[in-house]
Amino acid sequence: MRTRLTAIAALAALAVTLTAVASAGSAKAKQRVALQVTSDGRGFVLTPLTSGAVKPDTGTATFCCWTQRTIMRHGESIEINNPRMTLTGKLGTLVARNKIGWIDVPDGLSVFTGSWKVVRGTGAYAGLAGGGRGAGVTLSDGTTKAQFQGFLHSK
Repeated sequence: MRTRLTAIAALAALAVTLTAVASAGSAKAKQRVALQVTSDGRGFVLTPLTSGAVKPDTGTATFCCWTQRTIMRHGESIEINNPRMTLTGKLGTLVARNKIGWIDVPDGLSVFTGSWKVVRGTGAYAGLAGGGRGAGVTLSDGTTKAQFQGFLHSK
């Protein structure tokens, strides 16, 4: 009986070990990245914050195709938008959907915070998924500056 229990315990331990190894091998490695975006002609800069497959890149940034609505939160008016962000760099194109809330502040300034999620990519960005958070400001001259951070991984 004791030999039988030892054999069952050994098989159970082996099953747990194999399951752990299998799930560790299938885990998707997430790489933390930062995206700095400006609307003044400088475009975007992608900077990897941890090691991984995604490399530094620069290029143009365009935004389009959004809806907007205004909500009131604690007496403050917030404009909610969901622009599609297209980053066309030297290594490929990354398309993401944003969900952001804009708040106007004095002197013609406005600030936003929100989230982003990868929709699709080409070149080095093909097969990537992920997303994160972002924040930015629009200056009185109309220039927008933003920083997005998050994680990218293969699908």
